[in-house]
Amino acid sequence: MEVSGLMGQMPSRLGYQPTLGTELSGLEERIANTQAGAITSIQAVYVPADDLTDPAAVHVFSHLSASIVLSRKRASEGLYPAIELLQSSSKMASAAIVGERHYNLAHEVRKTLARYEDLKDIIAMLGMEQLSPEDRTAAGRARRLERFLTQPFFTTEQFSGIKGKTVSLKDTLDGCERILRDEFKDVPESALYMIGAIGEAKKPAPQAKPLPAKAEPEKAGAAKAKPAESTPAKAGPSIPEPSKVEPSKTDPAKAEPAKAGPAKVEPSKVEPPKDEPEKAEPAKAA
Repeated sequence: MEVSGLMGQMPSRLGYQPTLGTELSGLEERIANTQAGAITSIQAVYVPADDLTDPAAVHVFSHLSASIVLSRKRASEGLYPAIELLQSSSKMASAAIVGERHYNLAHEVRKTLARYEDLKDIIAMLGMEQLSPEDRTAAGRARRLERFLTQPFFTTEQFSGIKGKTVSLKDTLDGCERILRDEFKDVPESALYMIGAIGEAKKPAPQAKPLPAKAEPEKAGAAKAKPAESTPAKAGPSIPEPSKVEPSKTDPAKAEPAKAGPAKVEPSKVEPPKDEPEKAEPAKAA
């Protein structure tokens, strides 16, 4: 509708007008180089429902020398700038203009990202473990490339808290080349996120070998501690000894009637001596 108004044509009330292609061609051809000068146009095109097959998007892109497609999905993943690398294109990306090395690296990066895009469905259903070693390596390269191609902007410092950085074309090409050579396969993916040159990625320090050496004395100390723990275990059997004493406390209770028995016997033994003095008294009378 806006294009028809700019071209002085009657806009269509519903859908696209049949003359959309002709009207867009007339508008875009006004932006052309002449002997007097050249015009560079930067156009922001809204794609309905993110459908690049929409007739308006198809006709507009056919007149552009380069297109940068922004992706809502990448933005939701926190990958900024949220550029869809597989759908973005440029007619100047040729070996004659950008150079042989730049062209070959760009082609290899797009190939790796396209392979990872095909594997996403399999990874979502079965996981990375079910992939072949080659596919697993390709997926790891693609994920590291996606995070390395992020860049903190100076204009977003107050929102993200990350200082903006400027990365030269040479540093970008060197980083992509080293990632494709698997030089950073042992580096965590998060180490490549929102950095500048590839040299800022910190490789993990090799601490795997010292750990066993430190663990051995710890095990030896634990072995020495076991005898120390066993000593109270030996003292433990002495605990039942009081339990044996407890029956001894009960024995006196049982022995009380036994002591009462002899007490009754003693008076029985004393009675005969009392009878003897009675027999002796008549002897004194005589």
